[in-house]
Amino acid sequence: MTTTVHVRRAADERPAPHRRRTAPGVLAGLAGLSLLVLTACGGSGRTDPDTTDPVPLPSPTSTAQQMSEKNLGYTWPLTVDHGTAECREGDQAVFTVPDGTTYALNGRAREAGYRDIGPVRATGDGGDKVSLGPLLSRTMGLCRVSG
Repeated sequence: MTTTVHVRRAADERPAPHRRRTAPGVLAGLAGLSLLVLTACGGSGRTDPDTTDPVPLPSPTSTAQQMSEKNLGYTWPLTVDHGTAECREGDQAVFTVPDGTTYALNGRAREAGYRDIGPVRATGDGGDKVSLGPLLSRTMGLCRVSG
């Protein structure tokens, strides 16, 4: 049994024009969106990191944690191979490199006076800076640890 439902429209109400998109058009749109997202977040990673099979980080026990390229592999965003990630008061995400210099990973840390991470940020194979996202995400996770 089939039921048909009729909907009445006001005389001045017209149906919205229907545009049909072809599969290539949709794919081109998605490709453009992907490029925009990569550009906004930092871009390509590296195709030849020293670590291709990352070692998981242990669960944090304080607001500071040692991290290295061994933990993030392809997504390691720095030119140094290790250091200490830390969440400081007010959700300030910072990273201290082996020479003792502490850099800001987020706006709150920059506003507090920490140096910009730019001098130690790696350049990806595509020529743009490697995204800080994975490192920043793990560092912000340290903000939720009660030391």
